[in-house]
Amino acid sequence: MLLSYKYHTFNIPLCLLRYLKRHMCYVRAAGGIIMLNDNSSLITHHSSLKMLLIQRNGRWDLPKGKVEPGETLLQAALREVEEETGIKVKNYEFRIMNYECRNCAATQKSEIRNQKSVIKTYHLFRAPKAWFKGPNPPPHKWHLKQTSWFPMTVAVDTVDSPPPAGTPQQEEGITAVVWVSPDEWHRRLSSSYGTLKTLSSQFSTPKTPH
Repeated sequence: MLLSYKYHTFNIPLCLLRYLKRHMCYVRAAGGIIMLNDNSSLITHHSSLKMLLIQRNGRWDLPKGKVEPGETLLQAALREVEEETGIKVKNYEFRIMNYECRNCAATQKSEIRNQKSVIKTYHLFRAPKAWFKGPNPPPHKWHLKQTSWFPMTVAVDTVDSPPPAGTPQQEEGITAVVWVSPDEWHRRLSSSYGTLKTLSSQFSTPKTPH
């Protein structure tokens, strides 16, 4: 199981991950791997496929955030996509889809086939001092965040239609919402945070059906 800390990624046994869940503040989050396709097919040709990135605090990132009470993972992922990119989910057809996954556990492959939550990344971090100055300080300094990533497509009328323009959520440190090629998507994420390096290494761009 891959666990990231700061900008590094470590391979740890599942039993250790379970131990960390029990002895740290466990945070659930969800996000979206967003691709643009035209309504004529599920996936556009690789040469015209576009994928979404945001720039947060000077680093390339994907829309994601904590799951709110009462939300499902999918609801949280869709809400975060809308809040952080400014792309109104209700105005576009978002499809949760299957894809190829490299180095995924058997349970994750089963979830992919069922079109449920897909790649899970784990991030270890120390709570900032400011968190302990409020009325409800966390019980532990160390937090373990699990993020469930949903691959989804945004449907447009034709392959030549422009992608929906995004509006960065500046209060969250987001300064750009961009559509890039799959190769560029992998390249930028591979030099970002440890969790996104893991995500980029596990996610294979869907192949055009024959």
